[in-house]
Amino acid sequence: MIGPLVASAVAAVQRAHRRWPDANIAVIAPDPDAVRRQASFAPGVPLDLLVAGADAADLPVRLQELRSAGVGRRRHSAVLAAVVHGVDVAEAPAPSRVTAVGALLEHAPLAVLVTGEGGDLLGWNRRAEHLFGLRPGMTGQPVDDVVPGALSLVMAGPPPAASGVAPGAVRPPLHLRVADRVDVELSAASSQDDVGRPVVLLLAVDVTDQRRAERERDRLAAQVELLGQISQSLMGSLDLAESQSRLADALVPALADWVGVHLRDEHDQAAGVVIRHRDPALDVVVRKTERLQSRTGSSTEPSRRAAGGEQVLLPDVGPEDLLAQVPDPALRSLVRLLGARSLIAVPIPGRTGLLGSLLLAKGAGSVPFGAADLDLAVEIGRRAGIALDNARLYSGQRHLATELQQSLLTEPPVVAFADIAVRYVAAARQAQVGGDWYDAFRHRSGDLVLVIGDVVGHDTRAAAAMGQIRGLVRGICFNSGDVPSGLLSSVDEAIVGLELNTMATAVLAQLSLPTADDGRDGVQMQWSNAGHPPPVLLDASGGARLLDPGTKADLLLGVDASARRTTEATTLPAGSTLLFYTDGLVERRGEDLDEGLRRLLATVEEHASEELGALCDAILEAMVPRAGEDDVALVAVRPGPPAAAGAGRTSWRRTSPVPDVPPTDVLELTSLRHLGAVRRRARAFLTASLVADGILDEVVLDEVVERSILVIDELASNALRHGRPPATLDLREAGDHWIVVATDSAGDVLPTPAVARPAGQGGYGLYVIADLASAHGVQVDGDRKRVWVELPKHPLER
Repeated sequence: MIGPLVASAVAAVQRAHRRWPDANIAVIAPDPDAVRRQASFAPGVPLDLLVAGADAADLPVRLQELRSAGVGRRRHSAVLAAVVHGVDVAEAPAPSRVTAVGALLEHAPLAVLVTGEGGDLLGWNRRAEHLFGLRPGMTGQPVDDVVPGALSLVMAGPPPAASGVAPGAVRPPLHLRVADRVDVELSAASSQDDVGRPVVLLLAVDVTDQRRAERERDRLAAQVELLGQISQSLMGSLDLAESQSRLADALVPALADWVGVHLRDEHDQAAGVVIRHRDPALDVVVRKTERLQSRTGSSTEPSRRAAGGEQVLLPDVGPEDLLAQVPDPALRSLVRLLGARSLIAVPIPGRTGLLGSLLLAKGAGSVPFGAADLDLAVEIGRRAGIALDNARLYSGQRHLATELQQSLLTEPPVVAFADIAVRYVAAARQAQVGGDWYDAFRHRSGDLVLVIGDVVGHDTRAAAAMGQIRGLVRGICFNSGDVPSGLLSSVDEAIVGLELNTMATAVLAQLSLPTADDGRDGVQMQWSNAGHPPPVLLDASGGARLLDPGTKADLLLGVDASARRTTEATTLPAGSTLLFYTDGLVERRGEDLDEGLRRLLATVEEHASEELGALCDAILEAMVPRAGEDDVALVAVRPGPPAAAGAGRTSWRRTSPVPDVPPTDVLELTSLRHLGAVRRRARAFLTASLVADGILDEVVLDEVVERSILVIDELASNALRHGRPPATLDLREAGDHWIVVATDSAGDVLPTPAVARPAGQGGYGLYVIADLASAHGVQVDGDRKRVWVELPKHPLER
């Protein structure tokens, strides 16, 4: 009996049940309902556990009932005592030992085996005959042949004699499973036969139903725990790929030897495959399987059916069955290595459709899946679907915010006289865009215009206002020939006149090469500052300083449309670096602004020798904490000699004939929406070509194919965006390289790199083609234009 002062009643019950498995246990608790709830899912708790309150009126009756119920389970002890000591009936004549033992054994309410001291089987009663399937010819056989494991109990000596303990006391019982069909609780005691020869009595109680119930309870408890672990792991991330990986990790090896989580996108195309195996030695096979399924979209038949909404249970998959269950031969060889003797596949449902499928597999040495495992897998798929759907929704919103950011914060133009690098770091991961902005574009005169600004506020309204002001600045600056101060004054007037009701800081600069009459080297810069932190100028010698205005800083934009603004001017020598930034880079809570500016100057000088992009990254790493309180925008400009920054790329403006190689495959280009099918077909062509040439290394295949697909994608999308239909893409074998030709009907529109146009109007993909192709050109025949590239079949030198 466990009283109310025990700290953990259930833990005490588990300890008592392990030590005395045949004891009756009662718990008297202040809150019996709470103890019952805990005990219902706790392993190692007796089924007949009594839990009651101390004030229960019927407590004595229930305790007596519990005691009476336990008597039946311990009858074998009473029978054994009677066998050893005889029947104590005074008025009846004492029967012989043989008669007494035989009668008691035959009428005992449990199975009894009699063995010699060496473990040889001497006899048994009728209950033992039915329980163990005994036959007359088995007399004399070792008892372990009938009940494996029983010999250890026979050979164990009797417990040490103690005061009041009979010589034939029962040894501690064993719990055995016989023939994988029956569970018995086996006790042993020493006795004698009719001639005084020592024997051992083995008393077996059939506890199959009790053990089955306990195993079922423990299995349900383990399933509840597993579901809780899966839900908790999925709640820990809103990243779709990480959630997919966490799900796979939680299932291996808890439920399967290996799992595959297959997701589909809204166009029912493969969107991600994650596989986990319990054996780390098979990691290489796992990675190959993931790459194969991601690249080709191949899957097992159970996964395909589950992706369509079916629940699939295959308890036993023989070697000959793999042909039907895994039709793809390459995938089948990998699945055979992973092991797939028993399979379950269930759908992963989302709110509005199916997200994919979950495949669970066990190898030949594991217990096959059953119907209960299928029910559990269905519930896991349902829970995973909710979490993955949330992650997909969040990813979609984040992608939309990122697209908005990219549309407002475009890549800078390529100019011949300077390198430009830009960076943007959002303070809030949820928003991904805020009130800070940068801009860099060409004036129609050819000058470079740079803008850095910060709208007052940090919410989505600030982001919307930023987009409006940025558009105003772009439009006014592109069409006006005014100096920077006049341009900002025009922006001020537009903010007031359009009633935007917002304020912003900004620096606007115009950069241009000196004319022949100037007699000066370097890039000329004029700028005006509307209440913004001053730019930083890093000299070619490595010294950094602030470009403070000569007078008091001008007002913010949107405060007073009639405010007077000033224009400053300076020369940026070749090799110097100009840095524009927003206040999130230098402001810290509880820190003086001057201290932040000093840290910035020191950081810039420390990394003065870095390449421009690396300099920006180093500045952000040193100045911006991982959880920044404000957005940060950064623009860096490094003037150089006015050399031909786009030299070598002017070949896009010259025509050159397509190499005379016959097409191997021709693909129709119909719309941008169908580019996915073009990519898949091109990838299959490239992979087959490399394999036919004897190139089987996975790393080389991936590098060469993916690099070529990047170029092919640019060719196809340019033909659709800037050409006219009909358009085609043909692939040609040419020895150690391929020729890819994109043909459209816009012979009057030649490819135009971005170096000759303002930012935001395209042309940057031509740089990718020029850098990754070993040769490229354009051929025009009337209204037909052919843009071609030569792609090497080997990895590029790094």
